[in-house]
Amino acid sequence: MGIRSDVAIALKNNVLEGLSAESKKTLDEWFGQTSSVTKEGVLFYEEGIKWYSESYDDLIQLYAELIKFDDEDYLIVQACHDYPSSDEGDLGGWYENPWEIHRSWSVSVEWDEGAFGDEVLDNRTATG
Repeated sequence: MGIRSDVAIALKNNVLEGLSAESKKTLDEWFGQTSSVTKEGVLFYEEGIKWYSESYDDLIQLYAELIKFDDEDYLIVQACHDYPSSDEGDLGGWYENPWEIHRSWSVSVEWDEGAFGDEVLDNRTATG
């Protein structure tokens, strides 16, 4: 149970190097290993995690450390059930990152009535 989110964290090298051992351990525990490494920095990405950035002490500490760096040296994007109306969990401003991480969403319902051919014989109510 609980709310699950997809989380991406992009850090420039100076930020990763400047984090405390505790925050580096937090990244390792939440993400295991980096998803991608470039000469500019690192990307951590995980799907379906309980990313309670205002409740879990290790995440509170990580966010507190990150805000001490230049806003354009890191980016956290948290996609959760309240997306796009909520940006809770998002932090930083490194929008020109090598992975082009950004907020994106779409909603659609698609149905191809023609896919059933002649099998659809009539319309019915839910009860029969």
